[in-house]
Amino acid sequence: MTAKGAGKDSFGFHAGLEAGVVVVGVAVAALLPKLVEDKVSALWGVGLAAVSGVVALLLNRRAVRKDLNAALKVVGVVFGLRAVSVLAGLVGVMSRGMAALPFVAGFFGVYFALQLIEVSHVIAASKGAAGGDE
Repeated sequence: MTAKGAGKDSFGFHAGLEAGVVVVGVAVAALLPKLVEDKVSALWGVGLAAVSGVVALLLNRRAVRKDLNAALKVVGVVFGLRAVSVLAGLVGVMSRGMAALPFVAGFFGVYFALQLIEVSHVIAASKGAAGGDE
């Protein structure tokens, strides 16, 4: 397999992992809370984390084609995006009288797993671009 093929396979593999994490997050958010309002709040958190994860993975895919500095810039941009997402989500759920804790648990429960996957993707893609075991 060539380095180009490894990079494409790496993206697909990591996108699949992210999709799996989101499915598990949605299932937990839908099944665990007892109150409907808490379920909705948790699902908002999972949804916003999922959207930011998709954006992060796509931006990382584009950045690693350039260099590691571009990938690090993307980390900063995505961190800002996620900070805004958390703030907007908290304002949204609280303005509707829903609890903030299920939102925070849903968002960060998914976010931490997605962050690991994104870092793994950058490492795999940079190894593929470097030609192997570096």
